[in-house]
Amino acid sequence: MNDRDSFASAPFPDSAGATSGPGNPSAVPLLVVRHGQTGGNGNRYVGREDEPLDAVGREQAAALVGLLAGRPLDAIYCSPLSRARDTALPLADARGLAVHVRDALQEIDYGHYQGMPKADQPLRLRHDHRVHPMPGGESLLDVYRRIEGFAEEVRQSVLDGRRLAVVGHFWSNRMLVGVLLGVPFEALFEQTHYKPANGSVFEMVFDGEAAAAPRVVRSDWLHRPESGGEA
Repeated sequence: MNDRDSFASAPFPDSAGATSGPGNPSAVPLLVVRHGQTGGNGNRYVGREDEPLDAVGREQAAALVGLLAGRPLDAIYCSPLSRARDTALPLADARGLAVHVRDALQEIDYGHYQGMPKADQPLRLRHDHRVHPMPGGESLLDVYRRIEGFAEEVRQSVLDGRRLAVVGHFWSNRMLVGVLLGVPFEALFEQTHYKPANGSVFEMVFDGEAAAAPRVVRSDWLHRPESGGEA
């Protein structure tokens, strides 16, 4: 991968495990951020369309700097789509960090349905395109599989003790959280706890002392706005 600089049958872990901070240096946090709002979120299939943040989305991106001010970060990763990069950049600039772009973090490819109003073309992704790709696009399984590779990079970073923020999209983030928690693909759609709104921040804390496979010991919302539709 190249840098470009600038859930019911498998429940989420509760807060009884380790917590991050100086009292527990072995706990390594990961922050999973959904990009800020765009004009099409909630009413169009934005997907791979490179739609910019709107005024609310820019405010959400700027607000992340203050929201995460007390949380150390060693690296920031994001999707190549501008709405994700422009959400990550204020945080990166405030920390003096580069933004590392990963293609695997892109939103689902809606193919033929790309850009269509949702009211004109209702889609049942979980039913019709769970494993069967949309015409000219992807299935949800395709997203899960490409995220699995990036998840391995995250696990290695955790083993190295690196604290990350990842800025992605509705479906790429849902798959990433599921993969890192060890949720099988089919069980992922039974989960209701993690449905990321625009500008949301979800924290996962890993046991950094695991010999080979870092284990999530705690996960919960740090910031959970009300608004934001799928993709």
